[in-house]
Amino acid sequence: MTRKKHLNYHDVPGNLTPLIRPYVDRLRATEAVVLVHPVWNYGYSAILKGYFDRIFLPGVSFTMQDGDDRGQLAPCLDNIKKVALVTSYSSDRLRSWIMGDPPRRLAIRWGWIRFRTRPRYLAL
Repeated sequence: MTRKKHLNYHDVPGNLTPLIRPYVDRLRATEAVVLVHPVWNYGYSAILKGYFDRIFLPGVSFTMQDGDDRGQLAPCLDNIKKVALVTSYSSDRLRSWIMGDPPRRLAIRWGWIRFRTRPRYLAL
């Protein structure tokens, strides 16, 4: 992310550039999201992380509360009723369990914050 983009990250709606707006419009119009991705080194790929950082912006997927709840996140994507993540691991279930299965934990936690619905997580 360039310095200018980083400085404008919290500038709502200035953070919606013409390049990002079509993706945000699709996200706001959908009722379900399915993310299909591989797990690399117990994490998401760089391109998927970049997508999250660039599209799930403040004012798009969440807002910061004012007043007594200052600093609390409030989800904005109330239109999305179902979320599923389908992924493939490069290791077996036991090894993933020993490592704490970070992708699964992150996906479940991320889903609650962004969508107010528990995501379905399917790992192969």
